[in-house]
Amino acid sequence: MTLNKKLIGIRIMQKRKEHGLKQEELSEKIGYSKNHLSNIERGIYAPTVPFIFKLCNTLGETPDYYLIGRINENESSEIISLIEKFPPDSLKIMTKLISTYLDEIK
Repeated sequence: MTLNKKLIGIRIMQKRKEHGLKQEELSEKIGYSKNHLSNIERGIYAPTVPFIFKLCNTLGETPDYYLIGRINENESSEIISLIEKFPPDSLKIMTKLISTYLDEIK
């Protein structure tokens, strides 16, 4: 399995924003420079194990969330309830969109 640095960075950025933190604030909390955090969020660098553990301790979640994008149960049930609202014809289109998206991020 290959880690996608761009997606890792996006997940970190989203979680940081959920906590209402700016890059500078998060970088201070985890003990890394703002530039280093920025480079990881932009997918330029892959985060190290100590970096990921500090994120987990500060922002929550587990390493697999940041590294491979595990969806927690709350997100999963929310996604399912949204999908159930689609009319049958739209489900075909949504399936194609998701498949195309997954092909693009590989």
